[in-house]
Amino acid sequence: MKNINNKDLEADLNSISNLKAVGAPDFFYTRLKARMEKQALSNESALPLQPIVVICALTLFLFINSLLLENDSNRVNANANQEMEALAASYDQTISN
Repeated sequence: MKNINNKDLEADLNSISNLKAVGAPDFFYTRLKARMEKQALSNESALPLQPIVVICALTLFLFINSLLLENDSNRVNANANQEMEALAASYDQTISN
């Protein structure tokens, strides 16, 4: 860490104490308040719609997923039965359900 001697410290403190406050331009706060109110109004109008859209999209994905899983399970069962029958036939066996 850099060692600071007293002269440098005093010079830095004096330069900080000589700073003057800077004022805001005319009508700054009224323009800022108007912009914040405009942004708040635009956020309020879009917010109620978003949860509905998300719920509908998730429901749609769930429905499509269940349809695809049902079709896949039928295909897997058919392939598994064919493989078991082929294996049983290679050992001269029969499969009874």
